[in-house]
Amino acid sequence: MELAQRYWMLELLAYWEGQINTKPLMRAFDISRQSASATINKYLASNEDTLVYDVTQKAYVVTETFNPTIINKTVDEYFDWQQAGKIPSFQPRKPSTNQVRIQPLLRYVDPNTMRPLLKAMKCKTAVDCEYLSVTNNEPIGRLFYPHSFVKAANRWHVRGFCALRNNYLDFVLSRFRSVEYDGAESVNTEIDDVKWNSFVNLILAPDSRLSDIQKQALEKDFNMMDGRLTVKARGALVKYTLDDLQIKTKMLEADPQAQQLVCVNYSDIKQWLYE
Repeated sequence: MELAQRYWMLELLAYWEGQINTKPLMRAFDISRQSASATINKYLASNEDTLVYDVTQKAYVVTETFNPTIINKTVDEYFDWQQAGKIPSFQPRKPSTNQVRIQPLLRYVDPNTMRPLLKAMKCKTAVDCEYLSVTNNEPIGRLFYPHSFVKAANRWHVRGFCALRNNYLDFVLSRFRSVEYDGAESVNTEIDDVKWNSFVNLILAPDSRLSDIQKQALEKDFNMMDGRLTVKARGALVKYTLDDLQIKTKMLEADPQAQQLVCVNYSDIKQWLYE
């Protein structure tokens, strides 16, 4: 099973980062350089010409014929490993028949988008990119200095400094039309992103228009204390957090059961909601 896990990691890093060497395999599986190198060579024996060794990068880089078959090619899989070291067990197991989960629609993220973003984030440099938003008919080019990835509303964003807008902004990963590594050193870094580095407490409560019984049900749902729930969020993510909880701030739903929860300290957070 461990060989399958090694192949999985090899494909995962090669697919999303564009290259692989022995170091991540050595760290993840506590194996020697020789053993990690043997794993790569064994993989290549069955997948010829999919990876080519680059002397300058000291790594195997992907070729056009690289087509992984073990990973599921979702960016969530990569981030799950990156953040929590999650590696599939590949143990045969009969699935539960009494548990069903409705899976959200997946947003496609191109590995050719991720590779330069990951490199720029690691090196604290820029990418030259074109981005298509729902408010524009044509992609707009810009230099962008990424510093963090964020998942909200079931889609991944990248946050960083946009030279075109001269501000820190979030961009949906699936909406980039082209991304190329630029290498220009970042002047406006994560440390300077005030909204990102500020933390805000959102105080939530059941909508006051609900009946006492309905309020009690919600208090139990969210394990509230004294009818209140405090959620800590980065200033830059306040709007995303409220949207995920389906909490409106500009206008309440006509039917309180449609919204259920409200933010009771709106005056404290409104500065984080809009530009």
